[in-house]
Amino acid sequence: MLKVGRLIRDSPVRWEAAYKTFLAATETTRPRAYLEFLEDNIPIPTPRQEGAAVRVLSIGSGSGEVDSAILRKILQRQSSVYNRVVEPSGEMIKNFKAMVQHDTSFGAVKFDWRQQTAEEYFSDNDGKKFDLAHAVHVLYFVEDHHATLRNMWEQLAEGGHLFAFLLTGMLWPPTGLPMGYG
Repeated sequence: MLKVGRLIRDSPVRWEAAYKTFLAATETTRPRAYLEFLEDNIPIPTPRQEGAAVRVLSIGSGSGEVDSAILRKILQRQSSVYNRVVEPSGEMIKNFKAMVQHDTSFGAVKFDWRQQTAEEYFSDNDGKKFDLAHAVHVLYFVEDHHATLRNMWEQLAEGGHLFAFLLTGMLWPPTGLPMGYG
């Protein structure tokens, strides 16, 4: 079986360079419709208890572009959010934190930053349950897709939502190989 996700673990500097290349290569081809699609399809969770914060588990948040769209949608209907960010790249977390500091719309969001891979995070399970767990363009980079989805499912509170998004057949621009290979 082909192992994916090893680049991020074995060479985070190379992974970060590859990710930046991917973002730059797709910047002009990523239409506004992409974020609109996410906004139209992300479920708005309700907290387990009235007046409590909605709990969101964000796996592979990158620098926060997708997470910010998801959080804005939730904040349209909910007054507070607890967002656990799981991202292996320290540079991406730094960029996400900088974006949050400059955007006052996230004042009602309490962030819990975790610089870990999905596998590392799930091995340190603290038992916390979430109303929404999402992984957007993450499954390309994990070793075991089924285990990652199962672990995300197990983190959900009763009535919680799981959202995973990936493009099948998407090509990695520099190599022509499907994403997650190489």
